[in-house]
Amino acid sequence: MWGGTTLKYILGVKVRNHRQERGLSLKELAEQTGLSASYINEIEKGRKYPKAEKILALSEALEVSYDDLVSLSLDKNLSHMTDLFSSSVLNSFPFQLFGVQLDNVMDLFLASPKKAAALVSTITEVFRAYDMDVEQFFLAALRAYQEMHHNYFEDLEEASEKFMESQGWPSFPPPSREQLEQALRDRQGLRIEETDFDESPHLQDQRYVFLPGPPRVLLIHKRLHPYQHNYRLILQLGYGELGLKMTARTSSWQRAESFEQVMEHFRASYFAGALLLNRFQAEEDATRLFSRKTWSDEALLSILDKHQITAETLLHRLSQLLPGLFDIRELHFLRFDHEVGSNRFLLSKELNMPRKLVPSGGRLNEHHCRRWRPLTLLKEIPKSRSAGEPEYWIGLQRVRFIESGEEVLFLSVARRLRIVSGLTRSVTLGLRVDEGVRQRVQFLSDPAIPVVEVHTTCERCPLPEGECEARSAPPVVYRREQRNLGRDQTLDELTKLYKKR
Repeated sequence: MWGGTTLKYILGVKVRNHRQERGLSLKELAEQTGLSASYINEIEKGRKYPKAEKILALSEALEVSYDDLVSLSLDKNLSHMTDLFSSSVLNSFPFQLFGVQLDNVMDLFLASPKKAAALVSTITEVFRAYDMDVEQFFLAALRAYQEMHHNYFEDLEEASEKFMESQGWPSFPPPSREQLEQALRDRQGLRIEETDFDESPHLQDQRYVFLPGPPRVLLIHKRLHPYQHNYRLILQLGYGELGLKMTARTSSWQRAESFEQVMEHFRASYFAGALLLNRFQAEEDATRLFSRKTWSDEALLSILDKHQITAETLLHRLSQLLPGLFDIRELHFLRFDHEVGSNRFLLSKELNMPRKLVPSGGRLNEHHCRRWRPLTLLKEIPKSRSAGEPEYWIGLQRVRFIESGEEVLFLSVARRLRIVSGLTRSVTLGLRVDEGVRQRVQFLSDPAIPVVEVHTTCERCPLPEGECEARSAPPVVYRREQRNLGRDQTLDELTKLYKKR
């Protein structure tokens, strides 16, 4: 557990347990061993690992063998601690990112180890019940970290700007493919090749493959959009320029081996977005877009063409810059994947600030409201590709959540996936409509933007089943909540009635 600290914590647990079994106070044990009470307290908290002669003094005073104290094995009455020390959930959590020191966590756990082990066991069972793996846990921790910082990271913005300056590249226009490839060859000794993964069944859905070598090779799928091709080159530059070690080997991970890997990929991705779309240039473009009295798809498309980026890169970048530069902090970014012709939608990426705006992807087997523009837009894409069809389908919507009354502006963009046949994807930037958004986003009042009542998921929606043409599942969660509410009200009434008698 946490490298070499395992020995210290296990010794601390054993010393405290044996001391308490013998009814000794810290002061009494200190008198018998010649050690200070404060030093023994540090041992019990896992902060100190004493020399052999001090462990021997403790073993004699506690009437246990030296070997028993230094062994990693735990007695039956401490067996619950095994789950605690070996828990992948506990071991994987990046406490330091949230301003919590591991010693503080262990102080709580060691104070009541049985309760701590039960807590970890409960969390593990929740993971199993919701079919969550450690990678999802890592991603959830990353999202919480992003939300703590409002998804805006000044150090990464500055790192991308310094790199551009070192290369002699202007902040606009973006660097060409040739410039990017030359920088990778010069700075990382990387060989770059375009290829087709169709011959390999395990790689058919990958946009790129990185081979750490030697030689170091980056294989990029031939069918990638040119903008996506450049993004992957910049992502690789980000790994090198930020001194990151754990480069993702494929575009879609089968597993993340550590939180460090997830964090490093996030930092490299942020660097890439900042390099493609400089924050100050983006601020100018977003200000012009928001100052329009009416919405225009062409205005959005012109920004994509100007900066040679995809809609996903643009909307994701805005989810970083609106909190940092415009003080618009109540927003969300959602990405849905959809198989053309089906009624299934997979929420494959999300960021909610605050989380209450839209439902979390952790709700398994629930159907997101089919009135949402991100989903209706995907259903508008024809089953078969036709000549002259658009690259993007764009839609706006003002939604008002039933019950809470919260209003959100959805800006959604959908497209076909180039590599995986039959799959489509929508990305959405959602802004909670408050006074700040009303002042900044002038096209919010455009009468052409529909206003629709929605809920989070069909299972939680109070609308009668016959009143929603888009419903995909019965309101089972809402019904259960209403039954519970009715029962509680009845019990309250009975309580009042019997008090009067």
